Amino acid sequence: MAVFRSKAFKASFDPAFDDLDLAEARDELAQGRWEPARDLLEDTRRNWDRRAHRIKVLADTTAASAWLERWLALDPHNPDALTLQAHVEVVRLVRARAQVRDTGTNKTAQDVEDLCRRAASLSPKDPMPWISLITLARAQGVNRDEFWARWHGMRERDPWNREGHHQTLIYLFAAWHGSHAEMYDFAYWLAGEAPVGSPLAVLPLVAHAESYRAHSADKRATMRAGLDMMWTEDQVGLDLDRILEQWFRRQERQHAQAKADLNYLAHALIYADRHSDARPVIQAIGNHVTRVPWAYTGDPESSFTYWRQRLLGG
Repeated sequence: MAVFRSKAFKASFDPAFDDLDLAEARDELAQGRWEPARDLLEDTRRNWDRRAHRIKVLADTTAASAWLERWLALDPHNPDALTLQAHVEVVRLVRARAQVRDTGTNKTAQDVEDLCRRAASLSPKDPMPWISLITLARAQGVNRDEFWARWHGMRERDPWNREGHHQTLIYLFAAWHGSHAEMYDFAYWLAGEAPVGSPLAVLPLVAHAESYRAHSADKRATMRAGLDMMWTEDQVGLDLDRILEQWFRRQERQHAQAKADLNYLAHALIYADRHSDARPVIQAIGNHVTRVPWAYTGDPESSFTYWRQRLLGG
């Protein structure tokens, strides 16, 4: 694919997406001002979906900083501060296990698990500490009984939580502690069980993207063309039909990470040669691009910009 960059369009890879309050609080936190983050999380104690997204973005920002410790020192029993701290430590440990980079953490996996469970005890209705425990399981390699106990803990508090089920699926990737069979079984089961309009309908596309990534890593560049044919298989087509009908066209895409799910959908539609279906999805994305899954088929910014220009014009 030719590299293409439009002068009029600038892709944004900000994981805050269109949550401007989150972006502002994150930037303030990076400067050591934690009060906006405190207020932001206090406002989401009943919106578990948006709370999970906000904590995820804030934790990614603060994973290498000490500003959160200042908040905790002043308010050590604040459940939001402790929940955020727990997820910060989860992010650090998972990155260290994945050898992404030296995160500077000196906490053991048991230390981090204890933090998550303390956060859960302070906020017994909040699914986020359980999502943290599910994410942490990737670094710990816990047995299946313990893993599914954590999953049930999250489900008891928010049965269709988008972030929690995505983290569960990642644990089941063959690259972590599962297999392609387990990954697909879970993705299709959840997509079939979830209510109409739920973003969990998109889980099979996450599985397809991971399968493509894993197989492409084993293929020479000259063999990629044959691998790309997976997107035109009948099962992928059936999945796309169902997702368009039961999720995208329902106009119920108000969940916090809708832009991420739209990126998965647009990517799959494009590589399945369903360009007319992809156009409204590209429009709905706006400039909120995610590196995954576009990075699996080329440079994310160049790929998305190329297809946006081709499908929508100038």
